[in-house]
Amino acid sequence: MSSFRPALCAGLVTGLLLVAPAAEARFGKKTADTSDSKGDAKVHKATPIQPSTPHEASAISDDDDADDDCCDSPAPSYSAHLYDDAPGASSSTLSLTEEQELAAMAVRNVPPRPPSPPIDVRMGLNVGALGGGSSGDVFLGIEGTALGVNFQGTKLTLPTDDGTPGTDVIHLVATHITWAAISTERLRLRAEAGFAMASAPDVFLAGPSLATSLEVCVVGPLDLEVRVQGTPAPYRQLDAQAGVALHLGALMLRAGWRGLILDDAGLVDGVAHVDRFTGPYGGAGFVF
Repeated sequence: MSSFRPALCAGLVTGLLLVAPAAEARFGKKTADTSDSKGDAKVHKATPIQPSTPHEASAISDDDDADDDCCDSPAPSYSAHLYDDAPGASSSTLSLTEEQELAAMAVRNVPPRPPSPPIDVRMGLNVGALGGGSSGDVFLGIEGTALGVNFQGTKLTLPTDDGTPGTDVIHLVATHITWAAISTERLRLRAEAGFAMASAPDVFLAGPSLATSLEVCVVGPLDLEVRVQGTPAPYRQLDAQAGVALHLGALMLRAGWRGLILDDAGLVDGVAHVDRFTGPYGGAGFVF
């Protein structure tokens, strides 16, 4: 039950956004009127020691012919040491075989390297309708077992608030470090922290950003997704969205509802401009 509490809180926030009144003035718009040094290590290769071959002593004889025959007989060649016709070859071959077996046993006894933690990559695009205009989102997330990073960018294209021809464009960007407080096959609850930026017709603002997100497997490939992000100062932003995601292998389809509040806190011309938007969204992405 406690794992669904963040989803319930996010749903309440989204509900408040849905019943928010229409914007009175446009957000952010003036009122009309590394080098590293490396050492070279020398590697000395050890000269392999060839197995010695026992030397048979010659018999002592007073016969000169016997001495001549002993001197005239050629010494065993180097290649003879590698074959069975050389004296002591069988014992040398056995010694080499034992060394190879011992080396193979040593290699087998080396403990295997522990596997690296899995890395998930999520990326995609969402489009929606907000404030009588349109919105487009791009997102990218790289996440390990517990820690990760998340990037999201939003472009809002809105009709002018004073009725003049043209459109007003607002860009929102947020970059967060994520931490999975709960991570199972069916549930993932994250806490996020980072910074956010907002670019409006007459102002550029930046500030700290906090967020929380929840993904719950409802049934089969269908997930429930809830995310709430906020910027407390110097401007104020509250972005909440709730929806479902369908996993089709690496492809992911999603749809839901989004609410957004933007308040420039009078940083443009001393007058607070507040926008409140709600609307549906849909999109697609990939999970690797």
